[in-house]
Amino acid sequence: MPADATPTVVLLRSASGPDDAYVRAFEAAGFQARCVPVLTFRFPRQAALRDRLARPSRYAGLIATSPRAVRAIEQAGPDEPFWAHWTSKPAYAVGPKTAAALRALGVAPQGEDTGRAAALASMIAKTEKPYLFLCGNRRRDTLPAALQEAGTPYEELIVYETHPRAAIDLPDPDSGDWIVFFSPSGIEALAAASAEAVPAYRVAAIGPTTAAALRDHGWPPEAVAEAPAPSSLVAALQAA
Repeated sequence: MPADATPTVVLLRSASGPDDAYVRAFEAAGFQARCVPVLTFRFPRQAALRDRLARPSRYAGLIATSPRAVRAIEQAGPDEPFWAHWTSKPAYAVGPKTAAALRALGVAPQGEDTGRAAALASMIAKTEKPYLFLCGNRRRDTLPAALQEAGTPYEELIVYETHPRAAIDLPDPDSGDWIVFFSPSGIEALAAASAEAVPAYRVAAIGPTTAAALRDHGWPPEAVAEAPAPSSLVAALQAA
């Protein structure tokens, strides 16, 4: 790539809207950025989720570790009378995007700056009632194991399913262009659909879990964000 060329960053995620925060952050830093979705999400257990949300007195609070879990709530609860009880209960979230989604529903989440599920577990208050832990079918064991070790009761409910897209259209890279992975599921999806394209890019990861999965797959990242946020990801690529 010529010295004055603008590097492109391919973000393996769905854009959150026309003013996506990651795209905006990279463009402000002098990159070109493009979102390429590699996963699809389904929400097959809305009746079960609504049943649990309708009994707020049964639970101490709420735990959500991804924006998709909050999206499931958006489809099941906020317009119902029982939702007002949840807005006054403790809630915990990993990452600023999940926390922002909960705040949009009137909840005041804690833990968004922890960045990792294991760190979140250490700050969840112990209670006699269980927390309602909303997750996906590909969730890792880190948070449940930490809660069990701490003696913190919880009731887990899988509220969304992650599936790889059959076709993934990556742009032809120039030397110095980046590809950013946001989850181990995204790695698996791209490996199945377009693995031969990855070595032509510089590789980055949103966090240590995804970075470890990339190394296991033979695609060691040159940059790893310190926190799952646009500014941290931009800083990691700039440092590399």
